[in-house]
Amino acid sequence: MQDIVLDKSARFFYRHKKAPMCQVDQGALQGLRHRTVIDHRTGAEALALWQEEHLGGFLVPPHRHDCEEIITVLEGKIEANLENKKFVVGPGESFLIPVWALHGFSVISETPVRLLAIFSSPNPKIFREDGEASSPPWEGGSSHHLEA
Repeated sequence: MQDIVLDKSARFFYRHKKAPMCQVDQGALQGLRHRTVIDHRTGAEALALWQEEHLGGFLVPPHRHDCEEIITVLEGKIEANLENKKFVVGPGESFLIPVWALHGFSVISETPVRLLAIFSSPNPKIFREDGEASSPPWEGGSSHHLEA
């Protein structure tokens, strides 16, 4: 993934559009649009912020993180699955995912879903359902940048 370069004098202010938006081109998350807004590369010491867009019918397969995560839906609706409990999350709603909790979601609205994911780590790790570490699909050769 391209390094995020920001003016160090403005370390505490971030314009989301300054971080590149990537689209995943292959695999289970094909079509996902992802932007890492804040993480260890921008100087964060305890948090990370991701912005994502998911099309209707999109499924984020079950996975885990080594830190807490909060997902806030800005537009659209998802059916979240948190440790085999399902619930609907819509605009202006958030849910907390505990450390190592198995979770995923599917888009149930006809319109795309826009969401923010906030992590209690500046470098959150992704683990598949079976516990194997997984590289983010927007890093590496399975995605391309949509904008700078």
